[in-house]
Amino acid sequence: MITQFTTPSLLILSTLLVGALNLTSPYATQKDSFIRNFLLITIAIFFFGNILIIDWLFLKGIRAGFEFNIFGNYSIGFHLEPLGLIFLSLIGFLWICALLYTPKYLAINNIDYSSRFLFFFNLTILIGVLIALSSNLFTMFICYELLTISTAFLIGHTKNNIVLSGLYKYLKILMISATILFLPAVIIIYTKAGNGDFASGSLVENYFSKNQSIILLLMFICGIAKTAIFPVHSWLPAAMVAHYPISSLLHAVIVVKTGLFCIYKILLYIFGLSYLQMIFAEFNWLIFIPIISIFYSSIKALDTDNIKKILAYSTMNQLSIALLSAFMLTPKALGAAILHLVSHSFTKICLFYSMGSIYSLKKADQVQNLHGTSKEFPLISFIISISSLSLIGIPIFSGFISKFSILLAASKQNQIIVMIIVIASSIFSSLYLLKILSSIYKPSLVESSITKPLPYSMQISIIMCCCAVTLFYFIQILIREFLAYIT
Repeated sequence: MITQFTTPSLLILSTLLVGALNLTSPYATQKDSFIRNFLLITIAIFFFGNILIIDWLFLKGIRAGFEFNIFGNYSIGFHLEPLGLIFLSLIGFLWICALLYTPKYLAINNIDYSSRFLFFFNLTILIGVLIALSSNLFTMFICYELLTISTAFLIGHTKNNIVLSGLYKYLKILMISATILFLPAVIIIYTKAGNGDFASGSLVENYFSKNQSIILLLMFICGIAKTAIFPVHSWLPAAMVAHYPISSLLHAVIVVKTGLFCIYKILLYIFGLSYLQMIFAEFNWLIFIPIISIFYSSIKALDTDNIKKILAYSTMNQLSIALLSAFMLTPKALGAAILHLVSHSFTKICLFYSMGSIYSLKKADQVQNLHGTSKEFPLISFIISISSLSLIGIPIFSGFISKFSILLAASKQNQIIVMIIVIASSIFSSLYLLKILSSIYKPSLVESSITKPLPYSMQISIIMCCCAVTLFYFIQILIREFLAYIT
């Protein structure tokens, strides 16, 4: 059964079709040709333009959605709702940045089979788009698993024993957690409630007891391992064997942000914040789950000098901050968690693209290899400094705005422990990021051997992301237009 298509629904379909064109663009011409790169970027720009039109229509009060019945109560459905549109808009913008950066990265690092790489890269982003638009739990789960599979092809693009070992851990943790926890939770809800639609109110309140609801919630939290919450986190540092564009995809654009997004939608639409507040009215022990991850990731980041591992544990730390905010279970706190999702995306992609650029020309993978970078790459070093300040939470950058929103939400609930943890996390962040910054600005004893400049498209991509970090105050005003519908 197919629901009737309205004009806004057709706009959703046309947007998906435009995005799907980028599955063929990598094969348009020979590798790293101007025509191929032009097609990739042009289609991504048109895709983002369609998203902006959809955003505008939604704010004007127009709603749309459609579904395809699969069997019984299970259907594949897509719709427009505020949380999904925020995530969709983020993906659309970062897709442009990614396609400015990635093809040239592949070229200057002499990575083979770039067309295949870009095909799976674009496929992964399109699956993320489907997750953003998903209208029920079944659709979300199917796309969640497809995302795991598509990213596996990217992580394993360059085949060697180290890569295959990291890929095995990546697949093992994400697939097993989803199969034994996420999927059963979905089936239980569909069996008892008859559907898993993302609609206003609490779906589980009328069908499950308090204890049953808590068990279901824990199944979702542990089953959606893409949030990299302790103890289902080790796939994230293991996946750092991949190339820098994939690391940025994992950390900033799609994978971990999909984990957060799924948790947010489940809290809001499946359980309902008011129902969860009632369940945890006496003692909200949920906040201790991300607190453990925050301290664990901070210690691990301080204990390593490997650049990618520092960034990986930093991501785990920031994701846990977002979950900490969401687990306060109020609309304002969830809104702050959403802001932190977007803020961290811009900041972390800046860091990964900057470090990837340095690696491309200098092959620096350890902190001590960064000596002399500020002289060799003054612009990139400056952007790394801005991104680091943002992660720490220094005004005026994006990290400060989202963390300050979390602190405000915590203060309204008298959640002193949350406020202390957020501040402590920033202190830890400053310690391990200063390791990187001090090394970047330390003079090198060896004369630079770098003779070629960074391609302009890569520089433009990094500057665009840095602008988003710096001008996040204006971006968050637009985001709050959508948050008004849920907070």
